[in-house]
Amino acid sequence: GREVTLEKPAERVVLTFNFEEYFAVTGEEGISKIVGWSRKYWEGRRQSSWDVFTEKFPALKDIPDVGYVPNNTFNVETVISLKPDLVLMAKNDYESVQTDLERLNAAGIPVIFVDYHLQTMDNHTNSTLLIGKVMGKEQQAQALVDFYKEQTDIVTERMKKAGADLEKPKVYVEFSEAAGPGTFGASYGKQMWGALIDQCGGDNITRDLVEGASAPVMPEQVLAANPDIIIFAGNQFADSDVNVGLGYTSDKETAARNLKSYGDRPGWSEINAVKNGQMYALYHDLSRHIFDFAGLQYFAKTIHPELFEDLDPDKNLKEFHDKFYPVEYTGTWFVSLED
Repeated sequence: GREVTLEKPAERVVLTFNFEEYFAVTGEEGISKIVGWSRKYWEGRRQSSWDVFTEKFPALKDIPDVGYVPNNTFNVETVISLKPDLVLMAKNDYESVQTDLERLNAAGIPVIFVDYHLQTMDNHTNSTLLIGKVMGKEQQAQALVDFYKEQTDIVTERMKKAGADLEKPKVYVEFSEAAGPGTFGASYGKQMWGALIDQCGGDNITRDLVEGASAPVMPEQVLAANPDIIIFAGNQFADSDVNVGLGYTSDKETAARNLKSYGDRPGWSEINAVKNGQMYALYHDLSRHIFDFAGLQYFAKTIHPELFEDLDPDKNLKEFHDKFYPVEYTGTWFVSLED
């Protein structure tokens, strides 16, 4: 119900979220147009991304920090002082910034909200095209949307063809915390990775145990459910080398070794997934982003390898980087016990 008018494509942008989508649409050209951002979104939280971007584009380190909405540190005065002609925000922050939004409107600063969190084709598509429109990159945005749909359809079409009678293995997904195996990280209900389990023909053991997007479950509940497949989602942290750290600066040997260590948790040797070597991990941000087709593909190949033997999410994610992203595809984004 909001109407936002820009006289011309934005030249001075403040980003509070969805940096990845912004960069995929604008490429290297978009970097010089960022006048402020939520630094907490990347540094420390997405450390490998921060490291490769700031190594290639050192000027990113000097961009003023406007605070981070989820941490209640967003500073609207700083934003106004930067005189942007566009603020890009995430729809899931909309309710939290109503007062700030009024002040930005009063200052004549346009604000648009995009939504990749709902994990729908329509929202991914519309949000990407919107970024393209306000940045004067409509052709690039359309090419990105076409590529995304093509990659996603590989899974959805085959799953549709396989039908409802497909056997559903029990799947458990957990976020690999910086503290490593000693800490049980969040699991997922009907959103985020939980939604991908359903989409890829698996039986999510924590579907009815987690309210909202994510929350830890009791270790005993995992043992009692006895999953057939266990998948960890991991980031690189600035101060950890014991979790399943994945991303641009991760090496496969370390990631595989750390993944294996999770099987040594008390009682886990009796879980089917551990006994049968069905433990996997992928980069955590391959969910709720314009490149989450690779996460979907990896889940599909892991849960139903008989349907997706020819599918190579690693290769397809590299193609995304080659075509749309301003940094090279490096490191390790997927790992299994076989590695």
